[in-house]
Amino acid sequence: MPKIVVAYIKEDKVAPYLEALAAVGVPEASVFRATPRRTAAVDLGAVIERADGLLLTGGADIQPCLYGEARLRAANLDKPVPDRDQLEWDLLVEARARRTPVFGICRGHQMINVFLGGALFQDIALQTGRPGHDNFVDRGFALDHLAHDIVSTGIDHPFTHRLGRFGHPAVNSRHHQAVRVPGRGLVAAAVATDGTIEATVAPDPQWWIASVQWHPENLMEQPFHRGLFEDFLSAAAAFAGRRSPRVLEGVLP
Repeated sequence: MPKIVVAYIKEDKVAPYLEALAAVGVPEASVFRATPRRTAAVDLGAVIERADGLLLTGGADIQPCLYGEARLRAANLDKPVPDRDQLEWDLLVEARARRTPVFGICRGHQMINVFLGGALFQDIALQTGRPGHDNFVDRGFALDHLAHDIVSTGIDHPFTHRLGRFGHPAVNSRHHQAVRVPGRGLVAAAVATDGTIEATVAPDPQWWIASVQWHPENLMEQPFHRGLFEDFLSAAAAFAGRRSPRVLEGVLP
């Protein structure tokens, strides 16, 4: 069974991701839960060395300084979480060195992009005039509220092939930021109907990367969204098959 590292910060927010992994065959015993507190005294290189996949989850806005910008006062950014930014950056450094498969969701999608030199819209509505992406729970929207459709960019990639089989699937939308400039080695795979980048992939067959702006972990009853986790698991299993068996026991105190 592939070993998956899941990066997050709030214990009360991680359950849907663990449940989604379990739904496609990854038991919690095969998951290493990475938070700043849990990894404070842990060698992240050793963690990724023993892992077959890295999942970066949703959460607070990434500090704009990481993509070379000052904070826009009018953007209403979240309070910075520098220890999480640093943890995920360090995990990506280790994953890149080993070509460990990476799947990013929401903030994770944005972090992968920033790590690879891309840039973000600090606030979509403020900087583009496009409304309707910030369907947050505290504004009365359900986690599985379908906000808009997504459209394939037409690139030749398994992600867009999957998307093509489902036409223009609807997604939930709980973000006010988005990828503005894709990072090095990334290409847009899907966009919202207003042109906002909703998914990126790395065409490089040596390093599997896929990331989405929406939250498929809340839409697992729908085959398209469940399939994203299945594809991640397949990539992790293929990666595991190219290496000697490893376990995570003993990595965490």
